[in-house]
Amino acid sequence: MSLPRRKINTGFTLVELLVTISIFVILTGVVLFSQSKFNSTILLTNLAYDTALTIRQAQTYGINIKEFGTNQFVPYGVHFDISANKSFILFADTDSNNLFTGSDLAHCVSAVGCVNRYNIKSGNSIVALCKGEVLAGGKICKTGDNIIKLDVVFKRPNPDAHMITNIGDTEYTVATIILGNSDGNVRKVRIQSNGLIQIDTN
Repeated sequence: MSLPRRKINTGFTLVELLVTISIFVILTGVVLFSQSKFNSTILLTNLAYDTALTIRQAQTYGINIKEFGTNQFVPYGVHFDISANKSFILFADTDSNNLFTGSDLAHCVSAVGCVNRYNIKSGNSIVALCKGEVLAGGKICKTGDNIIKLDVVFKRPNPDAHMITNIGDTEYTVATIILGNSDGNVRKVRIQSNGLIQIDTN
C-alpha cells in the first residue's frame, strides 16, 4: 500500500518577499535621486546657454540696425541685477548711455526700452556678477570684484561689448555672470570687451 505524497509548498516566504521589496525600493530611490540631480544640472547648463544666446542676440541687434519703435541705430544690451536674480532683461538703449534706465524690474516696459524679460525657473538664479574673471571651479567673485548690476551693451558698427556696472561709468574688459542652482552647482558666462562670449561649466 502506497502512502499519500505530501505536497511541498513552493514560493517566497514573507521574509524573503519583504527583503526583495526593500531592495527594490532602495534601488528605485537611488535611481530617482540621481535622475533628479542630473536633470537639475542639465537645466542649469541650458540656462547658461540661454543667457549667452541672449547676450549674442543683443550683439546681433546692436550691430545690425534693428529698429526699436521709431528709433534707428539704437544700441542693444542685456541688464543683470542681483536684487532681481530670477530674471534678466534684453533692452534697447534708446538714450545711448550704455545703461538700462528702467526701475521696474518685475515688468518689461517698452517705454524705457525693454524688449524682453527672461524669467529664470527651476530653482536656478544669478548667484553673482563679477567685474572680472572667476578662477576655474570658483563659485564666487575674486575679492573686490563683486558687483550688484551689470549692463552689457553693443552698438554699431563694432561687435565690441560695453560693460558698465553699478560702480560708476568705468567700462571693464571682462565680466562674468555666475549662475547656480539649489544643489550648489554653478555655470559661468564670461563676456570680453572684444565681443567674445564663453560658457564655463567648471
